[in-house]
Amino acid sequence: MSVTLEFDETVLAGLPLGPGERERHMQIELACRYYASGWLSLGHAARLAKLDRYALGVELAERGIPRQYTIDDLEADLRYAGGQ
Repeated sequence: MSVTLEFDETVLAGLPLGPGERERHMQIELACRYYASGWLSLGHAARLAKLDRYALGVELAERGIPRQYTIDDLEADLRYAGGQ
């Protein structure tokens, strides 16, 4: 599925991004914001941004967005690491 957004050309021209960079930056920014709001999991946000989870984690850190990692997540990771 694709989404088309319309922006004022004058506003876009003021961004410090070239035409090819704008769309990519907006895609990553949207994924980070949706993750921060709790609307998307890390995996889904990474898919929206077309990044792997590590790269999305870097993008989140650059924006000061903390990872949502609960005790349940830790316990599941420990079980997985222990082969259970």
